Amino acid sequence: MGEILSQAAIDSFMAGLSAVPSQQPVAAAPAPQVVHPFFPPPLTGAENKKVNLYDFTRPDRISKDQISTLRNLHEGYARLLTTTLTSLLRTVVDISLQSVEQLTYGEVIKSISTPSCIYVFQMEPLESSAIFDVSPSLIFIMLDRLFGGQGRTIDSTSREMTDIEKTVIYKIIERSLADLKVVWENIGIFSPKIENYEINPQFVQIAPPGDTVVLVTLEVRTKTGSGLMSLCFPFVLLESIIDKLSGESWISAQKTTTQETRRMVERELSSTNAMLRAEIGSTQLSVRDFLQLSVGDVMVLDKLAQSDLVMHIEDRPKFLGKPGVVGRNKSFQITGIIDREVGDED
Repeated sequence: MGEILSQAAIDSFMAGLSAVPSQQPVAAAPAPQVVHPFFPPPLTGAENKKVNLYDFTRPDRISKDQISTLRNLHEGYARLLTTTLTSLLRTVVDISLQSVEQLTYGEVIKSISTPSCIYVFQMEPLESSAIFDVSPSLIFIMLDRLFGGQGRTIDSTSREMTDIEKTVIYKIIERSLADLKVVWENIGIFSPKIENYEINPQFVQIAPPGDTVVLVTLEVRTKTGSGLMSLCFPFVLLESIIDKLSGESWISAQKTTTQETRRMVERELSSTNAMLRAEIGSTQLSVRDFLQLSVGDVMVLDKLAQSDLVMHIEDRPKFLGKPGVVGRNKSFQITGIIDREVGDED
């Protein structure tokens, strides 16, 4: 039988336990986090703000800077085309750039109504083709105006264009593409050429449905109605000039004139006819004096005999010079150039 502890021994034992420092529970170390190579850990709130959504089915192959350059380019095209259509239709036309979007070709085809007026054209020497689409309502507004009407709108689904109407609109589209050529000279020298005309967008295949295209949409407004024009450029066409669409390249291209551009301008001007007229001088006569003029009368002009004459080109003073004769032909020797004054119109 064991020894029984007395009360004094129990008190002494308890006093010894209270002198030993108590041990606090130690928190267990967190288990090392295993990072999966294909599934990274979730981001924190601060990191999540830097993430942008990206659709892998629609990759952005054209940067925002290049889209901005295309926007600036076609804003100038809208202004130039406004002047052209105002002159052709003999009425006030206002054209504004609505959007420059990067889409897939399949989305563009689905957005075009049927029937429509689709012109497929090339931008030689670039590869592939592009689309110039005009809404049927706008087509019939232009036709009515060109044929002497007020530019009224009709139901575009009621009928298709006749052969004569197609020929007339073909000339309008050619002029519109000529303006596009002028605007694109900031990038390079191209020659737009119409290849085909279609009314059903399903028959127009310039790119696979999943390929990236740039859609430029213009709104055309007249006094009697409005409609849309759109240009569709596939990425295959823009790929060879995509580097020139950056902001710095486009600005530098605007400041310099290439030799090819100079030759093209000289070639265009060489076949242009202009009316030349040399003005000897001027004076004022009353109707009575004018009716009494006869052979041998002398009129006093506002210039001296040794003064230079003014050469007019299409009623605009451009050169100073002196008259003469070369062989049996009358001639004009240029002695000076009249500088255009500030404020004169082009």
